[in-house]
Amino acid sequence: MQLSADQLDARTDGTTRLEGNVTLRFQDKRIRAPAVEYDRSTGEARTEGGAEFANSEYAIGAEHASVDIDQSTARFEQAEFTVYERGARGQAERIDLDADLSVAMTGVEYTTCAQPAQGWTMKASEITLDPEAGLGTASHARLNFLGMPILYAPYFYFPIDDRRRTGFLMPDIGDSAETGFDVSTPFYWNIASWYDALITPRYMARRGAQLQTQGRYLLDHGRGELQYEYLPNDESAQLRRTLFGFEHQGVLSDRWEIAADFTEVSDRGYFEDLGTTLDLAAISHLKREGRIAYQAPAWFSTALTIEDYQTIDRTVARSDEPYRRLPRLQLHALSPNDWYQMRVGLETEYVNFERDNAIEGTRLDVKPFLRLRHDAVGWFVASQVDYRYTAYDLRNRNDGRPRSITRQLPSASLDAGLRFDRIASPGLVQTLEPRIYYLYTPYRDQDAIPLFETDDPDFSFVQLFSRNRFSGRDRIADANQITAAFTTRMLELGTGKTRFEAALGQIYRFQPSEVTLPDQPQTSGDENSDIVGTMRWLPMDWLRLAVGAQWDPARAQLNRANTSVKFRPIPGYRFDLGYRFRRDLLEQTDLVVQLPLNQTWSVVGRWNYALDDASTREAVIGAEYKACCWTGRIAWRRYIANTRGEFNTSLYLQLELTGLSRIGAGIREFLPE
Repeated sequence: MQLSADQLDARTDGTTRLEGNVTLRFQDKRIRAPAVEYDRSTGEARTEGGAEFANSEYAIGAEHASVDIDQSTARFEQAEFTVYERGARGQAERIDLDADLSVAMTGVEYTTCAQPAQGWTMKASEITLDPEAGLGTASHARLNFLGMPILYAPYFYFPIDDRRRTGFLMPDIGDSAETGFDVSTPFYWNIASWYDALITPRYMARRGAQLQTQGRYLLDHGRGELQYEYLPNDESAQLRRTLFGFEHQGVLSDRWEIAADFTEVSDRGYFEDLGTTLDLAAISHLKREGRIAYQAPAWFSTALTIEDYQTIDRTVARSDEPYRRLPRLQLHALSPNDWYQMRVGLETEYVNFERDNAIEGTRLDVKPFLRLRHDAVGWFVASQVDYRYTAYDLRNRNDGRPRSITRQLPSASLDAGLRFDRIASPGLVQTLEPRIYYLYTPYRDQDAIPLFETDDPDFSFVQLFSRNRFSGRDRIADANQITAAFTTRMLELGTGKTRFEAALGQIYRFQPSEVTLPDQPQTSGDENSDIVGTMRWLPMDWLRLAVGAQWDPARAQLNRANTSVKFRPIPGYRFDLGYRFRRDLLEQTDLVVQLPLNQTWSVVGRWNYALDDASTREAVIGAEYKACCWTGRIAWRRYIANTRGEFNTSLYLQLELTGLSRIGAGIREFLPE
């Protein structure tokens, strides 16, 4: 302990009186006072005329203070305090500090509002802060907002650090056309260091009471999550509704991996009626999958998977539901070292496809390949030759076609490109990267093969260099074609940031592709692919522009286009404008605006508008008021809530008390990234 003062009076009875700018230091603590009376026999120092206390975590000013030097404890009366880390302040009738830095206060008033603001205050008869446990407790606590009481709790505790704690979280409150008034009160249960749970009672005025539970676990060799939701009686739909989910990811050893993902709901309209976001309502299929995989050192891997789906999209017919793959066995191998820059590989897959009231069967697909690649600084060349053998053994086939089918199909490709660069201006380098890709695959009649998993994916720049224009392995398109494309970029030398990028490409077919899907027209003999182009420009860090287009030169028409402008000049300001067009399918605009009106008020909105049928698909309007220690948000939202095209209207309220908690749902969750 160190003592300093203008005047010191040491007495023979063991007491010492210090006057004038008295400072007492011990460990990391400091006390200042006009006068201090110190008793060596008891180890107690008492201040006169007020006192100031400070350490690395908080500061206290009091009318009276007493310190037990031997026990490292202190008491302050009629005190005011400041907590540095949380930016909080308050006052108390008495504050007791213990040697372990725990704090006990009586007659407390606490807030994060700077003086003289009183946006919110929490008053309590007693508050105890335990830094070792990371826990605070309060009794007879009242929460006032703008002078109005909004919450009372006879007893509650709260975290004072980032450690997990059991207890209630702040509720979410809202209102929508599907659920009516909707309130959820989550309860977090910290069961053990490796397992916790979230239990959420939810009340919906139109549908009734629901219980939502979620549990997480973390083991040495894996982690997972369990979820269960139960609504005993949906008062609107007159249904008992449930959800069960399980997810696990783990390893059995350095080479073995195991995973599982299973979700099931009681009915197809579960997420449309009870989901709280558009993403949930847009789910079409729920995955049910179990997987075990082995990765050998350097050269091969294998995986055994069981895959099933629950279709919940009401517009999907039973005959269009995806097949179950029970099981699916995959083997991938690639020689670890090249021989004259050549590598040998193998891709093998065995699948058993099952679906009710449909053709079922097994498929064995084996594809060995030989790959050559040479990559230099200014150019590269790569080629691959492969041979695909596919065998089907079908069941439940009654259309007179064979049940055992084999397909043998070679394929060859050559990919080459050049890389040029130049200094475009000080600090900027421009690249020019022309590329050609030749693919040859002979024709094989595949009309007798059922479509277990094959579809025609969206055409894009990546598809220009694909070995098969179909997804899946039930159709392998014949090809005698060459792709010509180029890419150019503008790069910052100092940061590597791409300031500008543009790409353009097209497939030139030497002969028509005869393999098609059912009800799909065959390409004509001189018909090349659409011209695909993309462009991204970042003239400033706060301005981004992007354009994508797909042009059909044979018909002189635009088949697809998308553009976007993102303008973010200052923090809190946002202007995003997007346009999407797909011929005979959609034409939409999307506008997102976030505008600060002044230092406290800001507005936000989104408008998704369909030009093809002149209708609004989604609209969001919200406002935010930000004070020094609290923020209030309100939002109104109207959006398509289900696959039937029905709209839902919702109102969201949120109150955020800085340094304490957040009540209700916000606005930004409904805006695109």
